[in-house]
Amino acid sequence: MKYETISIERHDRVLLASWNRPEKLNAFNGLFFKEWIELLDAVNKDKTIGAIVCTGKGKAFSSGADVGEFASASKGDKKVKEYWEKYQPIAFEAKRMTTSKPIIGAINGLALGAGLTCTFWFDFNLASTEAKFSMRFSKLGLTPELDSSWLLPKLIGLQKAKEMMLTGDIYTAQDALELGLVSRTYEPDKLIDAAINIASRVAENPINTLKTIKQMTFQDMSTSDIKEIATRSIDNFSSARKSIEHKEALLALRDKRKPKFHDQEHMQKIKKSKPKSRQ
Repeated sequence: MKYETISIERHDRVLLASWNRPEKLNAFNGLFFKEWIELLDAVNKDKTIGAIVCTGKGKAFSSGADVGEFASASKGDKKVKEYWEKYQPIAFEAKRMTTSKPIIGAINGLALGAGLTCTFWFDFNLASTEAKFSMRFSKLGLTPELDSSWLLPKLIGLQKAKEMMLTGDIYTAQDALELGLVSRTYEPDKLIDAAINIASRVAENPINTLKTIKQMTFQDMSTSDIKEIATRSIDNFSSARKSIEHKEALLALRDKRKPKFHDQEHMQKIKKSKPKSRQ
């Protein structure tokens, strides 16, 4: 995997993806949307990657959409226009983000507009103590994008979400922590190591289990039908109890060792093994 707008590094089962347009404060251009989609698709197919940490190069996480390039697309630059029309609407769509491997945001600096709202789709976010956050759409005569008018109230509550959206004010990392936009904050030089450490603990777990948890959380959040939620919970738990991953977890507990969820040869042996009959 090699990209122009995203720099990647492997840390065992974690992929560190750094948005790489620091001269533009990591603003999203058409090529970025295309490469982000390609990256997520590649990661989902790679069984050796269990989680993604997403951060930004330079002093910004992302300043949002590249308005200069967007204006260029509107004026008729065919290639740029194609990228924006084809890839921008689907880069952070619900289906893509809720079926991906776990994504942990490591918000290192400015997170403005779409550079903030995209993080609402991440599984959880960490931040540098120097990070800044703003839903600045109203100050630009725009409405919030990336489904954020639905997501943000669910994350921090209706009153606080409307205040953020209507004022377009800038919030500190401490504000974001207190609101629930991020789960933890770190000194700037500690952020990436901390994010990789947490992501590594996530990535140790079975991929299928992680994906199911992500999907059922989103599905439950999208309905108020408690019967539907209860049925899904029972069905998913029942399936998990019968899974090879649960079988391996129980064997690991019995043998006082770490589970080998990602050792394909070992898991195939577990799959083929028959349960011992009770005497």
